Amino acid sequence: MRKIIYLLLFLFANSLLYSQALPDISINETFKQTSLSKVIRILKNKYDVKIAYDDALVTGITIDGQFTNKSLSAFLDEILPSKGINYQVLNGKIILTPGQINIDLQTPSLFDLTVFGMIQDAQTGEMLPNALIRVAGENRGTISNKDGFFSLSQVPTDTSTIEVTYLGYKKNTVKLDPNKSKQTLRISMAENTVDLAEFTVVDLRSDNTIQYGEETSQISIDPNSLSSLPSLGELDIFRSLQLLPGISGTDETSSELSIRNSPSSQNLVLLDGFTIYRLDHFFGVFSAINPDAVRDIQVYKGGFGSKYGGRISGVVDITGKSGNFNKPEYSFGINLLSARMSINAPLNQGKGAIHFSTRRAYTDVIRSSLFKKLYKNYRENSNQVDDQGNDNSLRPNFHFYDVNLKTTYNVSKRDIASFSLYWGRDELYTDFDQITGSGTSMITENTDEIAEWGNLGIGGIWSRNWSKNYYSSFQVAYSGHNFDYLFESEERNENSQVTNTYSATRLNDVSDFQINYKNELKYKERHQLDFGLNVSTITTINDVTIDEQIQLPLGEREQSGGIFALYASDELRINKKTRLNAGFRYTATNLTDKNYFGRRLGLTYQLTPSIKLKFSNGQYYQLARQVLYDDPRSNLQDGWNLACNTAFGALNSEHLIGGVNYSKNGFMVDMEYYQKNVSGLVEFTVSHMLDQSTPNDTQPLVTESVGEEKIRGLDVLIQKKIGPYHGWLSYTRSKSSSIYPQINDGQSIPSRLDQRNEAKFVHVLEFQKFNVSATFLYGSGRPFFKPELNFIRDNGGTVINYEILNLNKTVERLPTYHRLDISAALKFENEDVRGDFGISILNAYNHKNIQNRRLNVSAIERAINNGEEPSELYRDIVLLDFTPSIFLNLYF
Repeated sequence: MRKIIYLLLFLFANSLLYSQALPDISINETFKQTSLSKVIRILKNKYDVKIAYDDALVTGITIDGQFTNKSLSAFLDEILPSKGINYQVLNGKIILTPGQINIDLQTPSLFDLTVFGMIQDAQTGEMLPNALIRVAGENRGTISNKDGFFSLSQVPTDTSTIEVTYLGYKKNTVKLDPNKSKQTLRISMAENTVDLAEFTVVDLRSDNTIQYGEETSQISIDPNSLSSLPSLGELDIFRSLQLLPGISGTDETSSELSIRNSPSSQNLVLLDGFTIYRLDHFFGVFSAINPDAVRDIQVYKGGFGSKYGGRISGVVDITGKSGNFNKPEYSFGINLLSARMSINAPLNQGKGAIHFSTRRAYTDVIRSSLFKKLYKNYRENSNQVDDQGNDNSLRPNFHFYDVNLKTTYNVSKRDIASFSLYWGRDELYTDFDQITGSGTSMITENTDEIAEWGNLGIGGIWSRNWSKNYYSSFQVAYSGHNFDYLFESEERNENSQVTNTYSATRLNDVSDFQINYKNELKYKERHQLDFGLNVSTITTINDVTIDEQIQLPLGEREQSGGIFALYASDELRINKKTRLNAGFRYTATNLTDKNYFGRRLGLTYQLTPSIKLKFSNGQYYQLARQVLYDDPRSNLQDGWNLACNTAFGALNSEHLIGGVNYSKNGFMVDMEYYQKNVSGLVEFTVSHMLDQSTPNDTQPLVTESVGEEKIRGLDVLIQKKIGPYHGWLSYTRSKSSSIYPQINDGQSIPSRLDQRNEAKFVHVLEFQKFNVSATFLYGSGRPFFKPELNFIRDNGGTVINYEILNLNKTVERLPTYHRLDISAALKFENEDVRGDFGISILNAYNHKNIQNRRLNVSAIERAINNGEEPSELYRDIVLLDFTPSIFLNLYF
């Protein structure tokens, strides 16, 4: 009876709506396979017609035909009914509605069944990984795999309603049809775009920008939804991740993805299955991954499952864009440092697709004021160049570029083949003269600095859906990284005689060839089995030389070995509220004389429809790691090394995590307590001791320090969306301490990344024609380690030399960090192009933030040479001050 009343009310409302007249307009247009959404834009912009519609209703529909002097009503009557669309008129606006009302009165014929299907982008045809699929009204569900396929078991009946959500897309619901219950579902998702029309339907819009996944500490984030946040001109993948709780955002570099007080090198970063070893461009200013190439990001802050291995802290799993299977589309963007473009196009009439994107900095051609500021910050972060010289003498030749290419082809209904390529490179060359003093005390310093670094990733995947319960993929991949650095400095007096020289070289290469075989198997409705293997051959080359006299003891210059890993896990749905995931990862290698067995355990319990409890525990090992060089006189970067029996073994970490998630009506609160115990840490600590045979000289003394670390913390996220506003507050309270028997006599000291408090406020207001945003970051001071300085004096008490005793450290805290960034962008659109133009301002109130302090080697030695008492022992490494940037993005 209630359905009949609703139907009568709907028909009555229709009669009122249809009684209103359409505007007297003549349409003169020719359309050839033109998308209905573009036709609507033409009506709006060219004919000033006001139309309201849901994107999902018009997505994928094209219009053909030549229309001459057609009235608006005749035009709409001709193009819409055949597409299953009706229209109504209300207050001068045309409202598009579905063509008919289907009231399903069928009774179910099947019960407790498994539904199999695929999730894809409605506009491009791309498969969507990690979409959440569940029965409407229930909290339990499943997620789509890397190729967008899913298998949802224990569906009550063949008339149930399936609900699909995916970050950045409108929620979609599909009612099962008993006549088609055994067919594969193909569910299309429409993007959450803000229409520039005067009226926009947003009922199905997702409430949250950040979504927690099925596993503990798993976060899904839609990078496109963060494109309006302040930046240096373009969306930055890793800077966006730094706004999440538990990921540090107070060092202002994209290269440092510090997850829960652990260094970036302890995180596994994957792009389409191959490893990215270096995460930055331009010394950390930009991340290595072009945002135009990214489809999906999954972040695991700890407690990750057995399918991931080789790292002990976190995982960032990035899926690249496949391209557009339906029609070509293009984009272009430019800012004060770089330009980028992308192409997405179909192959072989939509059976495949290709994505191509590239970026290049033009800083070797145009040295903007922003570039000069960023380069000065990098230069001041170095201990190898005196920062008191004339900045105008620095004329660096620097640029970076990267290329992403991905092709995907549907070989059959069951088979998908894809190929991915990533290539990124930075090149720096600096040659300058610096003059200090005058007359007989004039010193000329000539400096040469050459640096080249980059990543190469290549991968091919063949995946197959054998049945609705079994899926497998086979991948062959290569990951490469190289860093080649040369620094030479020569000082001459007023007579052009060489008085001092300094040189440093650093070479680090990684070659990683891998084969991955992965399987997903549904077993007896309640079991989801994941199992597979990884075989890799990895080689590293290391060479560090200072003043052509010392090569840091890194073991062998070249290391290589094989790693074999076997993993398996079972996701058991104990009941409708409880999910248990238990597994293991076994690793065998010829690098060490040990093999490694790591357990995995995860448990979630749906206490109420809004409250989920979660727990995880795991043991993790890492064979390829970066070793820290702690030398107060230089800033040589860390390099990748392999575990071995002679120098150092594998890193080992134990994770224990417990938390609770509350989510209702677009409001979410998530809290997680975590513990990490890490062992096998290695530092090469460099002291500079007086040479007794030549008292005027000092010699480096390198000590290998092996230690352990304890990390404890609490992550909190509060998120809400209200109308055009969405934002969140993230807060982390943590403490990490380390013990090295050789440092400070084995006493417990704060870890280098220890930061007790960090808070981040993110606010975005998104309107039809513009958006504004602001982020505020606060962080308590990190530790600063002062080595012991021993000044050598002559009989008259004058300082003639000094020693650096780096194994004895005094721990101090740096000042509190805080920064406000703001951004505003104007949106525009016509029938051919859409885009945005805007400005971002970093550090809007120009607060002086100190990243670190360094021993002021140049000032100390200058004072000693002049017979003065050294006073400026340390200098601050200051981060960005007030920094504006503008940007332009176009989409065709």
